[in-house]
Amino acid sequence: MKKKIRILIVEDEVIIAQSLKLELENEGFEVCSFVASGEEAISEAKEKKPDVILMDIHLFGEIDGIEAALEIIAYKKNPIIFMTGYSESNIFVRAQKVNPIAYLHKPVEIYNLKPVIESIFD
Repeated sequence: MKKKIRILIVEDEVIIAQSLKLELENEGFEVCSFVASGEEAISEAKEKKPDVILMDIHLFGEIDGIEAALEIIAYKKNPIIFMTGYSESNIFVRAQKVNPIAYLHKPVEIYNLKPVIESIFD
């Protein structure tokens, strides 16, 4: 049996996080946690060691998703998939410093997300 891909969801909108969790689990992924701030994302990434991180850019707390992702990948080169409702070019340019697997605009649909996640591990 193939090992389930472990996913950390970093999203400050609880309803979106819970919906993503259910959809991902229905597709056979394991959601190891979901958190709402950049600080929690760093802590959970170090503790739970996910295979991939779904990262919103605008988060609760002192640091945004881009800053959190930079700190996480300095610790371990986790694949990052950014999810955002913002389309400003300066945010996109900052996000590219992380070298994300994808930059998806909200609302993120499972039929768009699943192939991106699976492509990381093929």
